[in-house]
Amino acid sequence: METTNRKIEEKTSCWYAVYTAVKAEKSVKEQLDKAGIESYLPLQSIVRSWNNRKRKVMVPVIPGCVFVRLPMDEVTRIKSIKGISFLLREEGRYVSIPEDQMETFRSMVENTDELVEFTEELASGVMVQVVHGQLKGVKGELVDYQGKDKLMLRIVGLGSALVVVTADSVEKMK
Repeated sequence: METTNRKIEEKTSCWYAVYTAVKAEKSVKEQLDKAGIESYLPLQSIVRSWNNRKRKVMVPVIPGCVFVRLPMDEVTRIKSIKGISFLLREEGRYVSIPEDQMETFRSMVENTDELVEFTEELASGVMVQVVHGQLKGVKGELVDYQGKDKLMLRIVGLGSALVVVTADSVEKMK
């Protein structure tokens, strides 16, 4: 039964996250399109300033990432695409993204006028390290996620001392 399920899984198209070289997302997307591989590059419009001039530009929502949809047994087809670094893996297997999650993500990106921010999932109990500010280098356990701007950390080694920092000043520890 397991072998049959695996064969069906290999023939069913799934979404995968493909990581690219720096600033190669659009080029990779074009190459995937030319190769006949379904792909999705979530883009959003932002205003950038150069020499006191403001200009709207389309930038990836997730820098360095393009999504591809193909059967698992055809994943090796993308290895010949210039600019692709690797496919997202977990425990040695390619991580497929459920269709409903991709649809929700696409809808969110395509139907909002607001800037879409992509961050690693932060939840209570996760170990993080402060990467900006006066507490740079401090490691702690995320105790509470108080909106998008504030995190409450329990500092390792200080018992139950708590400190509030901004969400963009920490990174999830691996």
